[in-house]
Amino acid sequence: MINKRMYILVLLFVLILVKSNAQSLPMYSQYMYNMTNINPAYAGNRGVPSLSVIWREQWVGLPGSPSTKSFTFDLPSNNKKNGFGIQLFDDKYVNYIKRTGVNLYYNLKIPVSEKGVLSFGFKGGFYNDMKNLTNTYLGSSSSYLTDNAYASNLNQNVPLVGTGIYYNDDKFYLGLSSPDLVVFSKVKRYNADKSLFQVNEIHYFLTSGYSFDINEEVQLKPSFLLKATSGAPLELDLNTNIWLKNSVGLGLSYRTGESVLGMAEVQITPQVRFGYAYDMPFKRPNSHELFLRYEIGRLFPNGKSYKLF
Repeated sequence: MINKRMYILVLLFVLILVKSNAQSLPMYSQYMYNMTNINPAYAGNRGVPSLSVIWREQWVGLPGSPSTKSFTFDLPSNNKKNGFGIQLFDDKYVNYIKRTGVNLYYNLKIPVSEKGVLSFGFKGGFYNDMKNLTNTYLGSSSSYLTDNAYASNLNQNVPLVGTGIYYNDDKFYLGLSSPDLVVFSKVKRYNADKSLFQVNEIHYFLTSGYSFDINEEVQLKPSFLLKATSGAPLELDLNTNIWLKNSVGLGLSYRTGESVLGMAEVQITPQVRFGYAYDMPFKRPNSHELFLRYEIGRLFPNGKSYKLF
């Protein structure tokens, strides 16, 4: 049985991170296969109704390690001029902090060339932020935390607003987004003005990628994701994926100062894709991520697709 004192140390550490100006949004290694998570302008971009599921277990083996799940459904309008989407997500930290919420997506798609499309997107939603602090104790019934700031549960709804712009043609994409433009904080609790903060720092994402045809059966698809937020250093994901016969994809990524990771994707059927990512951080335990996408192509058999990955 894991020592309860370790849970307390991890809990306090996470609360300090929440208070500080650090990156606070969950991140996915396989972001390039469902960029709706980071850019509202991507919704409906695959040209058909699409259901995507991502399940990430981070730093496996570390007491109270983060776990996040997201379910996204997006689709284009009949005339392909708009994209719509909805996302349900559930994030858990140290078994005492849980965030469950919903996002709604809308975007406008403007053809700018024969194959190029420029999309302007918007996201709105909320999540319920729950900190179950009354169950936090130091290992025995007589060792409950005595600080009043941690002596009750916190439960609040936090608004979410985001926007993004996204361009792509049949070989290239470029996106700029800020998926969380609302800064929300709740400070005063039992006169502990600086004990508990809930802050959503504004994040900015720049993404780009290109698809090279090595031959008729092999494609090379390099991409990058640049992340920026207040109080944290710039973070860059450099990715390379090789696809064989559009059926099997293998990839490697490097996240600056953080980790290296491997990815494997299988296009099981024309509608179903499954993926797995294995993160190997430099200073923390490894992470696992599963990805599943189902495209309901029969609803739009002649629909134009804007997809690259």
